[in-house]
Amino acid sequence: MQSRRTKLVKDLKQRGELVGRSTAGALTDLLYDELTDLPTVPLLLGRIRRLLKEARQLGLLSISVLQNERGEQTLGWQGYESLVRSVAAFLLEIRQVGLRRDDYVSEVMISGNAFVILLSPPRGKQGIAYPDIDKVRRRVAARLERFVRDRLPAEVQQTFGLYVGCTVLAQNASVRFERLVYSALELAFTDSLQQRKKEQYDAALKLKMILKAEAVHPVYQPVVDLLEKRIVGFEALTRVSPDAFAGPDQLFKAAYDNDSVWKLDRLCRERAIRSARGLDDEQLLFLNVEPDSIHDPTLRSESTFALLRDSNLKPSQVVLEMTEHSAVRDFTSLRQLLSYLQFHGFRLAVDDVGSGYSGLKSIAEIKPDFIKIDMALIPEIHLHPIKQDRTGTIARFSTSSGITLIAEGVETVEELRCLQSIGVRYAQGYLFARPGPPFPKADLSAIED
Repeated sequence: MQSRRTKLVKDLKQRGELVGRSTAGALTDLLYDELTDLPTVPLLLGRIRRLLKEARQLGLLSISVLQNERGEQTLGWQGYESLVRSVAAFLLEIRQVGLRRDDYVSEVMISGNAFVILLSPPRGKQGIAYPDIDKVRRRVAARLERFVRDRLPAEVQQTFGLYVGCTVLAQNASVRFERLVYSALELAFTDSLQQRKKEQYDAALKLKMILKAEAVHPVYQPVVDLLEKRIVGFEALTRVSPDAFAGPDQLFKAAYDNDSVWKLDRLCRERAIRSARGLDDEQLLFLNVEPDSIHDPTLRSESTFALLRDSNLKPSQVVLEMTEHSAVRDFTSLRQLLSYLQFHGFRLAVDDVGSGYSGLKSIAEIKPDFIKIDMALIPEIHLHPIKQDRTGTIARFSTSSGITLIAEGVETVEELRCLQSIGVRYAQGYLFARPGPPFPKADLSAIED
């Protein structure tokens, strides 16, 4: 961290672009954000002044990190700071591979939720125009979208959004320089909010069409008993057209944003049950249920039991799988609802255990029949002692609590061997089968006797 800061100060001093450079160290401490390892805009005013004088126009990109109502309670302030650090680090990656060497990434203020990328001139043949900058904006937005989809857990994707705006900063001698810069920043962030509104409008429209057409379909992935070498059940996963949403995480984010979680969850649940006709009597059906949907009275209504009977399923074959990442503010109410479901035969599972909101405390309160290890702990677990220790702690907890432990996301033989040595008996993942129509067979050849 210090090396990048020192390099920045040296660079700015050499160019004469550090305001108050006789007190460079003190100013840097005040204007450099240690959380993200980025400078703030005031440190770059000298550079902006010089570039404007030379080129008369500059491009600005703004990146807003905005949470929805569930964001703070789900992530907490520490989780949110970790998220902001991850975004800052990725913006620096983008600068390295997707932007120009003289483009600069900064924050608007210390430990804020707003980033700025200063684009060096020129961008177009006739100077810089908004369409030139918008092309860069769209390229950066696409990279950020992939970053969110591929690198961040599902519960994070559902609670925040990254929105990119842009503007052209043009020299204007009749306006005070600092006001000129901050007015341009305001325009860029206004543009990002417009992008957010457009994205939310498009997502809401796609969600409405999916719900109206019931355009979701389930796929199933086997859960394997490593000791007896057999399939004990299947997890039902939701799929939608990639033209509508990149994946189910983005679909459910739109549902949360549009107060449609119960309706979407109900549709996914009904489709998964209807398509599970033919499941063996001794096998289980794992159904993902959003924590908010536990309060949906339809889940406890006669229509759900009738649907199960139509598919020749018993409630005791159904495992309602909730994520451990969501904050639970009223355990008493939740516990009453879950007890009702268990009384009528349903089983319960807590998903993503190991890096969630409230750790094992919430699991002890919920008292599930199964817990699933967070998939983030599984990749190359055989190479990471910390992952092994954490998984071992969960395994010991599950044993002492009488809860069945399942490892998700197992993809390699080495991961499987490590999990078996820790004491994990049940697993699912690409090593055995990819999700598919009912019901994919499992390759059990990698399991040792």
